[in-house]
Amino acid sequence: MPSKPQTPFLPKASLAAGLAALCAVAPVSANRAAGQTAAPVPTAEPAAIDPVAIAALDDMAAYLQTLASFRVRSDTTSEVVLESGQKIQFGGEVNLAVHRPDAFKVVSQADTRTREMYYDGESFTIFAPRLGYYASFDAPPTIGQTLDAARTRYGIEVPLADLFTWGTDQTIRSRIREAMVILPETVGGRQCIHYAFRQDNVDWQLWLEDSETPLPCKLVITSTDDPSMPQYSSVLHWDLATPVAAEGLAFDPPADAHRITIADVEAAAGEER
Repeated sequence: MPSKPQTPFLPKASLAAGLAALCAVAPVSANRAAGQTAAPVPTAEPAAIDPVAIAALDDMAAYLQTLASFRVRSDTTSEVVLESGQKIQFGGEVNLAVHRPDAFKVVSQADTRTREMYYDGESFTIFAPRLGYYASFDAPPTIGQTLDAARTRYGIEVPLADLFTWGTDQTIRSRIREAMVILPETVGGRQCIHYAFRQDNVDWQLWLEDSETPLPCKLVITSTDDPSMPQYSSVLHWDLATPVAAEGLAFDPPADAHRITIADVEAAAGEER
């Protein structure tokens, strides 16, 4: 599920899988001399994929798909690896407001960069308020299709996009190589269960609320194809009580904002660094 974050402030918010299974003890030779104490018979190596961990993912996905609207704040940390190999950590905040099936607003803020993303059922807009630039493209009629178009056609990754689509991607199971249950833990005063997953090039950990509303409380993604193994982490704070109206999520450009082509988004981003 989660894909590797590439930048500290607009991480790829996809999610998917685990930690290595424990090594089994090697069998003892049957030709030991008489009189020696026999070694215990080794047990089988634990299954690489714990079905309990997979079932927890399924429960979370099913619950998220029942939410017609929601707000969530994510406190994030990301690591950037210097050429020397030293890792530098940055903090940020992401706020999402979602109205299914056809509207969302995402605000990603950090000291060095701020981005706002809007979808109103007809168009997707990315806005850099510090620069005063925005760009739009005609969008498909659903959130999932729009996220896919932003990523595949324009290289735009919407932060924490998995929260929109978890449970709709049927390829997730095939990408998970290992999955395990760690133990109960407390995250921000919430009782959670800690899970760990592994997929090609990515390890990820997920803390799910231990209740009838199995919301994700925390996510940690580790890029294992980089020798420095940089991490991205997100602590999530949910608001399911405040109504989210679709009309309140549309982009209304400030009077002094300048529209640019979607192809120029990355070039404009360079001015902010």
